[in-house]
Amino acid sequence: MDFLELEAIEGLRWPWNSWPTTKSDCKSLVVPLSIMYTPLMQFSELPTIPYDPLICTRCGAVLNPYARVDYQSRIWACPFCLLKNPFPRSYAGITETNLPAELFPTYSAVEYSPPPRKSVSTTTPTAASTASWTNGIGQGLQPSRSMSSTSSFSSLASTVGGTGGVSYGELGPAFVFVVDASMVEEELRALRSELLLVIEQLPENSLVALITSFDDHKCVELLI
Repeated sequence: MDFLELEAIEGLRWPWNSWPTTKSDCKSLVVPLSIMYTPLMQFSELPTIPYDPLICTRCGAVLNPYARVDYQSRIWACPFCLLKNPFPRSYAGITETNLPAELFPTYSAVEYSPPPRKSVSTTTPTAASTASWTNGIGQGLQPSRSMSSTSSFSSLASTVGGTGGVSYGELGPAFVFVVDASMVEEELRALRSELLLVIEQLPENSLVALITSFDDHKCVELLI
């Protein structure tokens, strides 16, 4: 899939088309590695995977369609740090024609929703301990051409103990805006208008922070 198509689907814009695989390639980059993200990007069918993600043991990256997979040796190479990770036993049935959902080419953006872990007797397997990628195939996860879905943000659902026992269960997503204030006044006015427009579109229960930078001076302001 063309990277422009992915940008329209996922709301992500990348300043590069391939990931540097050597230190010399990284040092030769003129534009730094970064991602421009569209907050509250609206999707219609975000794939949900009902098990835990498979994580690289070195850098913590998650198994994704860009990883190189050796199906015979049951090994996947992390596309970020190039470490070769073995697949767990739950992936024993993986083949080129029997892929877990996270390796579908069109599933570059997914949401993991593993079953809750419950404390039960050690002799009784829990739903969480038996869940694997094969459950996702069984529940109808199939590769699709469309990646759209309603964007979901994880809100702070836990109750934090503190002075007065304040509950943060109703708080929504947090947004941090970083602004370079060392620009001309006309550009600052235009940027201010754009920021106000974006903030007006955020959920009412959002947490907003503004970080301004001018030369070596930085200021952090919390807006609720």
